[in-house]
Amino acid sequence: MLTTGIQNLPEPLAWAQAAYHDGTARLAPASADRLARRVEHFASSVQFVLDDPDAARRLRALTKDLRTVPRLGTLLPQVLRGAMELVGGDFGNIQIVDPATGSLRLVTQAGFGPEFLDYFAVVEDVHSTCGRAARQGAQTAVADVRADPGFTPHREIAAAAGFRAVQSTPLVDYAGHLIGIVSTHFRRPHRPSDRDLRIMELYADFAGEAMTRHLGRPSGDDPADPVGRAMVTALLDPARVREADVSVPFELWVMGRMTVSFARRAGRRGPSAQPI
Repeated sequence: MLTTGIQNLPEPLAWAQAAYHDGTARLAPASADRLARRVEHFASSVQFVLDDPDAARRLRALTKDLRTVPRLGTLLPQVLRGAMELVGGDFGNIQIVDPATGSLRLVTQAGFGPEFLDYFAVVEDVHSTCGRAARQGAQTAVADVRADPGFTPHREIAAAAGFRAVQSTPLVDYAGHLIGIVSTHFRRPHRPSDRDLRIMELYADFAGEAMTRHLGRPSGDDPADPVGRAMVTALLDPARVREADVSVPFELWVMGRMTVSFARRAGRRGPSAQPI
């Protein structure tokens, strides 16, 4: 597993920071359907860490310092390093969503050469693993790119880069807006365990929210949910002191409060709300 030699790509990273800070990109409001999916996501997360406290401790160890990272250029290598520690991998990368086009721009990488970096500099298709994950808004794992029909257009570059398997996980903010994709790649056919992939999903929630803070991503007409944002803030803040009346692990309390908050918002929008 490679966790050294992780580097940012200066020009794409500078572009990303400029694109999100120019004030023109606006996010569509969250639809009732998206809010409902987030409720389900956080509810299942609570159950998962209740059933697997070791997973909660592992997640906490990798996310507890994200809140204090002072710059995006420092945060991204840390996020990629954490992802590779969670699910393994011989290579890895982070892409950030272009707020104007929805394409993915590669900003941080580990282990790849110039040919791969040029080929995947901007991803707009839905055949690559990262493209599928972005379009579906869901984690995607390919155990062997040579056996996956959807990956056919990219098999040549995969062979040249030296990887046979890949997993891509969306990086999202607290409301589920897509910020980017984190991917890890393997030299041999491989699929991380379901448990590791589930922890990876939760890790990407917190990493995505930490990235959002540095990008200053605007929320458009989607009003910031004060409880949901406060809960993620609390989880990412290592200085936060557990409330005296909380008798469950702090991570579970955070997720539970987020679930309640999203449920209330979804209820206020009602079933007649139009998806966006």
